[in-house]
Amino acid sequence: MTDAALDSADCRIGVRAGHSIIHVTVWHPQWGSAKTAALRAGLFGAAVSPDAASSAMSSGEDATPDPAVARQLLEDALGTASVATWIGSIEVTDHSPDRAVSMADLCGLVTRMASSAKDPDGHPTHTELRMEVDGADSTVRTIVPLAPTVAPGRDLHVAVTLHIDPFRSTELTGAQVRSTVLATEDALSATVRENRAGLLVAVVHQEGAGTGEPGAGLDGVGRQDAVTLHFYLGVGATGESAVDLDHVLNTLRATVSTWEIGEASLDDEADPTWSAVQRYRV
Repeated sequence: MTDAALDSADCRIGVRAGHSIIHVTVWHPQWGSAKTAALRAGLFGAAVSPDAASSAMSSGEDATPDPAVARQLLEDALGTASVATWIGSIEVTDHSPDRAVSMADLCGLVTRMASSAKDPDGHPTHTELRMEVDGADSTVRTIVPLAPTVAPGRDLHVAVTLHIDPFRSTELTGAQVRSTVLATEDALSATVRENRAGLLVAVVHQEGAGTGEPGAGLDGVGRQDAVTLHFYLGVGATGESAVDLDHVLNTLRATVSTWEIGEASLDDEADPTWSAVQRYRV
């Protein structure tokens, strides 16, 4: 819990809605003017001696805005899991943000987002966005929310990348290339699903320029593109002993080896914070 003097209900919060998360700027009435030396040190990195900051605080001046305290205030009100799942960047300020909302309003917004992010079967919904990935225009499809709280215990990141070579795919139309990609995605996903080993959390289609012969049209996935599928595997929060991850990985590798229209790779690494896909959590 935070200092008893700071009540999360007193906060005023600036909200910037992202694609599937909320970025917030938090202000508490006890966080005072930026004219104080302690506040300048906290917000702007001004050269203030520890003695000066301590003197300012002990003299009764208002407390310094602190991102760690802001996070704790949010966790007190929303719950730690909700903050980890739905809150993006957390900033602090020494004054009430423009068009600020109350903590109760923020709680309501998070509740509505969580409710709308499940399909009729209770599974995460999906969203699609356009963004630049490693210098290439890309289409990214992710689950919502894109956070480890969706699948506790699934902390092995498996990235499968399928390249579309412009020469090997010359005889294929864009629709045929797309069908080939989707068939491979379905086969990989089926292996994970049937073994109850985890889930596919993001599919990233990086667009290429295409240098093959005329006529190999681009419809969705095209020539010289790359498609990366991000899976997170593990035994799950309930410790499902029936999950044989070595078997699952070997089956995935066997499927990847059948890719014929370009290079293909499978890489796996422990990633309990899902850091590999955080850039798509916007």
